[in-house]
Amino acid sequence: MADSVRLTCWPSPDYLVIGIQIRNLAGKLHSEVEELVPLDTGYSEDILVPYTLFEELNLRHWRLFRPLSPRGTTVTGQVIPFIEARAEVIIPKTGEQHLVIVQTFIGNARFLIGRAFLHRFKVILDGPGNQTCLLSPRR
Repeated sequence: MADSVRLTCWPSPDYLVIGIQIRNLAGKLHSEVEELVPLDTGYSEDILVPYTLFEELNLRHWRLFRPLSPRGTTVTGQVIPFIEARAEVIIPKTGEQHLVIVQTFIGNARFLIGRAFLHRFKVILDGPGNQTCLLSPRR
């Protein structure tokens, strides 16, 4: 079994993270190197990106329009309409690419990985080792 799986880890001394890059569907990357993005199991969708990143990558060109626009509710009860678009998430350490739906809202500054994206993986939260790891089949 150990030979059939690969463990890829990121140091996570303060919070749980995975190193990713966001790429628009025209091929433009948000960063030349991976960015350590926090995991948030309280966020149910794929990826929440800062509004400025959404604009920089021109993700409005791949924006999704739905009859009932998705909305989020803050801990204070404020309802926020999400803006959604298709994009790719790259995990440079594993060589994986995933087509996802990214969300943002006007004024958002947070960059988060949510449960919908994490459902693609087996995630190991190694507290004593201060790291977050993905367990994936060896190619």
